[in-house]
Amino acid sequence: MLRRPSRWSDEKSFRALGEVLRARFPDLPSGFTLREGLAKARVAEPGLDWGEIDKELVSYEGYRYGGLPETGGPQEAISLLISALRRSGK
Repeated sequence: MLRRPSRWSDEKSFRALGEVLRARFPDLPSGFTLREGLAKARVAEPGLDWGEIDKELVSYEGYRYGGLPETGGPQEAISLLISALRRSGK
């Protein structure tokens, strides 16, 4: 039986993104927003699909803070960003 991925996996992805941003950019202020972290990541990783990353962030924020319905599905662009930041931070 196929199951639709839950938003829980998206929340874990964005939580992981926050952790990677904090590790990669230790100069980010305490309580930084994802947008602040992504501004630094955009400079560090210009070759990624930033249009898709921005779209995924807007979708997540709409769900998380605006009460919009979940879109479902894993966030591939966010996963690629996390991987790129982990690689470049070593």
